[in-house]
Amino acid sequence: MKKKEENGVSVEFQVFCFTNKIRRLTSHLELHKKAFSPLFIPRP
Repeated sequence: MKKKEENGVSVEFQVFCFTNKIRRLTSHLELHKKAFSPLFIPRP
């Protein structure tokens, strides 16, 4: 049986969800390189 956290969600599922969030963020930042630039200043 898989180990469950107190909230009833398995560790494997939490890792799966967190990995997907990282992949989505990485894809977004690759498409929008200025989104994470420390010198990015939006222009009108």
